[in-house]
Amino acid sequence: MINTQLAREVNSLLPSIRMSIVPILNKRFSYLFFTIVLLFLLRPFIEGATTLKFVTNIFLWFVIISCVWAVHHERQHHWLVLTLAIAAIMAGIMDSILQNTVTSWVSKMAILFFLLYAVVAILFYLARQDKVTSDMIMAAASEYVLIGILWTFLYFMLETVYPGSFNCPGAEAEPSGFLYYSFVTLTTTGYGDILPVSIQARSLAILEMITGQLYIAIMVARLVGLYTSRDKI
Repeated sequence: MINTQLAREVNSLLPSIRMSIVPILNKRFSYLFFTIVLLFLLRPFIEGATTLKFVTNIFLWFVIISCVWAVHHERQHHWLVLTLAIAAIMAGIMDSILQNTVTSWVSKMAILFFLLYAVVAILFYLARQDKVTSDMIMAAASEYVLIGILWTFLYFMLETVYPGSFNCPGAEAEPSGFLYYSFVTLTTTGYGDILPVSIQARSLAILEMITGQLYIAIMVARLVGLYTSRDKI
């Protein structure tokens, strides 16, 4: 009797639970954006508990998982994104354990390829949208910060291939240092504490500055265009 009544109460709650969960699941780009924000906010303050490099890797793995959830609707590329994500996380774990040049290169290349896929996938998602939604705005914001993270690994790989490409104070020639430099360049803030000194480094910096400015200009124009066209309907 009690079990039957309990089952009925649970069944009566299922529609309301479903109505509460579905909108949350549809906001996949919000999860991605706030995961990236946590990368910036919490990472520096956990440095005292362990090395900054390992903490950065952990947050990057969470960003990768959030990216998989954000772009999982691409059914035709479902296995590709899962393969790239698993490869990036496993390579990162191996690098944390073995800590040698080979595993470091494999880990950075795996993350680089995954981020490249995520940036392209979100860009195509934004291009297909015909109306402004909160999830589209979060996707646009996530795309912008993912571009900055992508360039982080481009800078790191460049410094590895061409040592001395950047004038970095202390031990800033690490992914954590280049993460800071990438967003300073993307936003054209230009503090000047890390400087590109080689031709290759300056070319990458120019490309990132152009990408950041064009992205903001084009994306804002598209959002405004979609919003105004909606009002005219």
